[in-house]
Amino acid sequence: MGRLSVVVPVYNVGSYLDACLESLEAQTFRDIDVICVNDGSTDDSLERLHSWAARDSRVRVINKENGGLSSARNAGIRVATSEFVCFLDSDDVFLPEACETIVQQLADTRADVLTFGATYVPAEPNVPWLDDVLTPRDVVYDGFSMDVLFKEKSRPFAWRMACRTRFLTEHEIWFDEDVPFGEDQVFCFAVYPRAERIAFCSKKLYEYKAARPGSLMDRMNNDPRRKMLAHADIVDHILADWRRLALLGRYGAEMVCWALDFVLTEMLRAPQGDFAAVANGLADVLGRYWTPDQVKVMNLIPADRALALSLVGGRRCSLAARKRAARAFYLARYGHKATYRWLVSGWYLQE
Repeated sequence: MGRLSVVVPVYNVGSYLDACLESLEAQTFRDIDVICVNDGSTDDSLERLHSWAARDSRVRVINKENGGLSSARNAGIRVATSEFVCFLDSDDVFLPEACETIVQQLADTRADVLTFGATYVPAEPNVPWLDDVLTPRDVVYDGFSMDVLFKEKSRPFAWRMACRTRFLTEHEIWFDEDVPFGEDQVFCFAVYPRAERIAFCSKKLYEYKAARPGSLMDRMNNDPRRKMLAHADIVDHILADWRRLALLGRYGAEMVCWALDFVLTEMLRAPQGDFAAVANGLADVLGRYWTPDQVKVMNLIPADRALALSLVGGRRCSLAARKRAARAFYLARYGHKATYRWLVSGWYLQE
């Protein structure tokens, strides 16, 4: 069926590492290459890795200076020798049939990339959006379609993707080391448009530790302004790549709408100063790729076009106008009931 390399980036996760590697030891599929990349840990992670390598010949340890998650994953991809490669964060675990299912699915579908389902812990409180994105349906796409990104449950986590190793290296697809937060989104938007065949598997193969205390995700969730400014930077990196692929002309309207939702929706409940800072940041990004005249002729509904023009038109647009446009955008996209639930406690209802 083919061999599978599992890249495990490691940074100061000594208390979680054994459970992670035990989940690989328990796999029903044995022909795996476990590439553990120690990214300059200062705890006992490296010692634990060497202990695991001594007891299991399938475990390789790569030791490097700290460079971040993307750097560690890229180091793993570079030394992967198997036909297929996937990623397992060192504070998470694979379910026992994960590797077997991944290899079987990639072999049967002949896909360049496979995206599979996952669970998360703690299961309480329930997180509806996370339940949704971690539950894909079984489907195969011959060639890229925007449905892959915006209708299927394809994003935003790279750890629930497995790829043909040659596909990544031949297309020079790497994790962007200039993106310290949200690198998985950038990776997803790089992988799917380049793939000739894309498969989704509904089986839940991965257990994700949601917002581990002290993690970057946990810190970002407590600082919406910083998080959404980071989202604007993610958009910039993705649009730059899509410009190189000559995709923005064909898919400009879809990408503009996604960027507006991805960056501004969470800011609707933020203080005015935070909303203004994030809106200005997104305006700077969108203005690098489209002019107001280009936005005017896009296939957008009025609410989408109005918000896009309030940003792409430059900073001449007032904060009040952008606030009104953002509310109208959300209302058109999600309806009255969802809008009320989302906005009821916010400053933006007060004129």
